[in-house]
This record gives sequence, C-alpha cells and structure tokens, in this order.
Amino acid sequence: MVRVPRVAPAVCIPAFLAACEAAPVGNVTGAPIELGEAAVEILGGSDSLVVARDLEVASDGSVWVLNSAEPLFVGFGPDGEPLGSHGESGRGPRDFSMPAGFVAGGWQGEIWALDLVRHAMIRISQPNADWEEISLRSASLLPGTVRGGRSMLGGSVRTARLGRELIVPRTSATLEGGVLNYRFAVMRPDFVAFDPETRESRTLVALADVLEDPSGGFNPIEGNFGFPLWYRLWASCGENVIRIYDRVTNQLRGFDGSGAELPPVILPPVPFKEVTARQFAGAVFAIRQAELTGDVWSRLSPEDSVRVMNQMVRSVQGRPHELASYLPRYVDFRCSPDGTMWLNPVDLDAGGLKGATMWLRIAPDGVIREVRLPERFDALRFLDSRVWGVYRDELDVPAVASIRLPAG
Repeated sequence: MVRVPRVAPAVCIPAFLAACEAAPVGNVTGAPIELGEAAVEILGGSDSLVVARDLEVASDGSVWVLNSAEPLFVGFGPDGEPLGSHGESGRGPRDFSMPAGFVAGGWQGEIWALDLVRHAMIRISQPNADWEEISLRSASLLPGTVRGGRSMLGGSVRTARLGRELIVPRTSATLEGGVLNYRFAVMRPDFVAFDPETRESRTLVALADVLEDPSGGFNPIEGNFGFPLWYRLWASCGENVIRIYDRVTNQLRGFDGSGAELPPVILPPVPFKEVTARQFAGAVFAIRQAELTGDVWSRLSPEDSVRVMNQMVRSVQGRPHELASYLPRYVDFRCSPDGTMWLNPVDLDAGGLKGATMWLRIAPDGVIREVRLPERFDALRFLDSRVWGVYRDELDVPAVASIRLPAG
C-alpha cells in the first residue's frame, strides 16, 4: 500500500510568526503567477547545442551549458556574445569521461563540472587557460561512491557549494544487494562536505539516520519494474542551508552547515495518489524506448511509438494507487541564493517523467505560491530575481534564455 504522508504541524520560529499566521505552511496562497512567452529574454543560441543537461551562471553574468553531445560545454557572455565551446568525451588528459553536472553556486567565481570517472571537479569556464581540477579523493569520498540519484536514464549528479565547502552525495551501496535495495540506498545518501583548500571532508548529514525508510510506500508488482523511479531531490538554499525532499513525510527537510536540522517546510497535499495504466506507460516510455533503440537520445518513429505505447498499456499490472507508488511526485527541486525554494511536480499527462509548467515557489518564511512558466521553457537555474534555462522555439531549436521573476 502507498503510505499516506502524515500531516505535521507547521513549525514557526518567532521571526516568521506573522508570516505563518498569514499563510499557514502547506497551503498555496493567492492566484497562480502566469509568465508567458513574452517574458522570455533570449541570451543566445548555438548550432552545437542539442539538449541542455545542466546550466550555470557565473559571478560575472556569463552562462555555460552542459550539452548532451560534443562539444560538451557551450558558453555565452553576459550580453550573449559566444564564449566558445569545448569538451570532448574520452580518457585523454583534457577529456571528460563522464560529466555529471555543474557545481551549483560555482567555486571562486568560476564554473566547475563534476566528472564521475575522474572523481574530480573540473573548471570549464576558462577553456583557454591551463587545465584545473579539484580531486575529490579522500578517505571519506572514495572513487565510485558518488552516484546519481535522479533519472535512471542519465548520469546526472547534483553537487553544490555551501559556504567554503562543496557538498557531494555519497553512497556505499552496490548492485550486489539487488536493484531495489540499491535504489533505496541512493535515495538516502550521506552528504559529505569537502573543503577544496584543505582537502578535508566531513559527513554533514547521513540521511539514513534522519529520514524514514521509504520502502514501506512501495509495492513491486510482477510484470512492472522491480524498483521505484523516484528522484533524489536536494539543493543548497543560501550560504548555510541544504534542503532535501522527504517523500515519506512530504516535507522539505533542512540542515545547516553544522548538520543540525532546521524546521521543515510542510508541502501541500501530494500531486496525485492514483495513476492510470496509460499514465504509467507514458511515464516510463522513455526507459522502454532506450531499451529498444540502445541510446538515451534516440527516438522511435511516430508509428512505432504508438505501437509500443499500446503494448505497454496492455501489459501494465496493478491498481491505480499501486502504480502511483512507482513514480516520483516531483522531478526537480532548486533554490535561489536568497533561500527561495522551487519545486516542480511531475506532469503525468505530458508523457515521460517531465516536469509541469507550474512550479511551487516557497519563500524562506514558508509562503507558497504557484508560478507557471512558458510551455517551451525548461528551467535549469533559479537566481534571486531571474530564472535561467533553455527556450525551444516552434521548430524545437534551443536557445539559452531567462525570465525576470516578479517580486513577492
């Protein structure tokens, strides 16, 4: 059975008491904020850009994109001027073996990317300068212990700067214990704080010690996948706070730089508790497509897609609430530097595990508003007053773009 999240009382500290009384935590306030296509400001495009896996904004306003194909990194200046593109896959001295994402917040004003095989952060914002990397090798961060916790189709791993340290998720579990146990372990990693200057590391928080075991909310059904497709969602929220989505309690749990737990953010009711066979088939279609094509980025023809989808719908087993236990409720979670939280629910009617155009914007005082972004705008980074991402035009041509966010 799917575990129904318990409703915890709103936690209000004195400084935020008035705000809590005006807008109880867990309730969405006001009408949705609508941001249409007219709000999109294009920074620049490139023939090299295929699919943006990640995006980061440097302190000088320049923007770099992690591309799904070579060249792996495409850059734009603050006014849209091209900064060039670089990055090849391989094992050479200046190649990228497995880039997994940018360090949110950067380091020393530069943009860095995590490479899983190198087990290092590599500076990418100065392609013409000498190669520079920060090795993560230490007794607390052994190679192979940094694992992805998002889509099963990609190797994305979120890392972030927290003050003078880099926060890296560490998981010691292996597939030898089975895929199901591995997935549950990945959902509750240790967050390790690594100081690039002293090369010292410490366990900031071990999620297995503070989050309930989520396995009680999942019932594997014969004929379907043997593991849940949940995402590990967390972000650095300001200079001294990280927030993590807790699926069991439906809260955003918080921890400061010492590892002490902060009052949780109570979210609205979960977006769905039941899923139809067609919605389930649509959500996992990309995984089946990758199995058939042998490539994450390859696509079936429209005719084959319809045929495969209908086959999947007929083969889906389980009742609606059981199918719902397989799927993530939210597919992305970001924070802006001022601590504002952004949570993106899955859109079950869009097909695939895609995010909805509607995001929850959660202010540091717990006030929740809904913000609808344009249909073809993929948000990848939130700053205090602007959201950055990729906008795809009518021909599906991508360009780096941003939207100014309204105050309040």
